[in-house]
Amino acid sequence: MSFKNAFKNLIAHFGIVWSILLYIVICSAIIVGLSLPFILPVANAFADEGVFEQIGSAFSALFNEGGWNGLWNGLYDAYMSVVGVFRHNSRVASLTMGFLILIVVIAWRFLFGLYEIPLATVLDGRMSCNAAYGLGGKFFSTLSVSVRYTLMKMPITVLFDAAMFGAMYGLVAMIGMSVVLPFAVILVLVVFSALKNTLLACWAPCIADGNGVVKGFVRSLKIGFKRFGSIFSTYFVTLLLMFAFALFVMIFTLGVGLIVAVPFMTAELGYLNITEYYNKSGKRYYIDNIVFTPPTENAVN
Repeated sequence: MSFKNAFKNLIAHFGIVWSILLYIVICSAIIVGLSLPFILPVANAFADEGVFEQIGSAFSALFNEGGWNGLWNGLYDAYMSVVGVFRHNSRVASLTMGFLILIVVIAWRFLFGLYEIPLATVLDGRMSCNAAYGLGGKFFSTLSVSVRYTLMKMPITVLFDAAMFGAMYGLVAMIGMSVVLPFAVILVLVVFSALKNTLLACWAPCIADGNGVVKGFVRSLKIGFKRFGSIFSTYFVTLLLMFAFALFVMIFTLGVGLIVAVPFMTAELGYLNITEYYNKSGKRYYIDNIVFTPPTENAVN
């Protein structure tokens, strides 16, 4: 029910996708600018070792006589070349570590986390009283709250992601380079992402509904634990569908369609988060111009 209602609202108010796309473009430009001092020396070192040529040869083998085995063998050779660069070039290793910590863990998470509160506020206005707010205006009016929310959420998501990548590393060590590995990795990614969303998805909607950052976090955990099975299954299926959709778009549009698909999926998750919050709280809300009343017997007070 939550997925269906969220999707209906997204289609009815599709303009939010273009606002998110603009935000992604601006943040991506900032991230690229911050990344260049780290990436360029590392890319040059990889090019000198022939890493990019090996990757190109691996994908060429996939469409020629090598098949999937040729792809995996080629990617493994590229991986070993990358490991060799890190072992013998301390500067590259230091720049890579700095990039991961300063850009990926801190800057990327911080910038792309600032949109969540204004988005939740805009969607809360749509669903509670069918009001139309601009994402840009809400971004600046809620900036102080967004900063506190993002700074508090960052270490929590880092712990989730560390556990996820640890599980992926264990899979690689256990399965090795085989055809099964990509599907196993995707399954682990979906399970951990669904778990994270189950516990944290209602956090931004709680804040948009008038709760503070800490109180909203506690209420999100309360909703997530009390309705764990229902919420987890919703996000698990939704994320699987999004992976399939993104893969379809990437293959059949040569990646160009992702320009719209990524903000579309981001908006869908935003709508799903606040729809779950409204459903699990027993709050009435608009689906386009029709008022929907969720079952109150399952409401979490």
